Amino acid sequence: MDTQTTKPHFPRSRWIPDGVYVVRFRSPLDQSGGVVTVRNGRATGGDSSYYYDGYLGEGSNGPVARMLFVRHRPETVSVVGDVERFSVVYDGRVDGELYHLEGRMDRAPGLKLTAIMSRLPVELED
Repeated sequence: MDTQTTKPHFPRSRWIPDGVYVVRFRSPLDQSGGVVTVRNGRATGGDSSYYYDGYLGEGSNGPVARMLFVRHRPETVSVVGDVERFSVVYDGRVDGELYHLEGRMDRAPGLKLTAIMSRLPVELED
């Protein structure tokens, strides 16, 4: 039995370069913010309530992303309500130094979510 698992490989995004980003989330229910690190197509980060983990990809007109959000502080509520964990699929566009992403939550596809990312002046070490 092979116990080794293969991790997905995602190339660096031509739309969103590797770096550290401030991200602002918004839904019809609320808004919040956090920090995301993008490296080799992987996006990880968090805030005082949730941990984020996902991947960036290449859409025909801009970036795409699939993100998992997991609550690490039980008494808090996210921009989508009182949810332990949820996934969002985003489509995006680049506007100068800002990256606009619009998505839908897996559990509530009718709920529109937005994320706006701006890069911090931090260099990542290889």
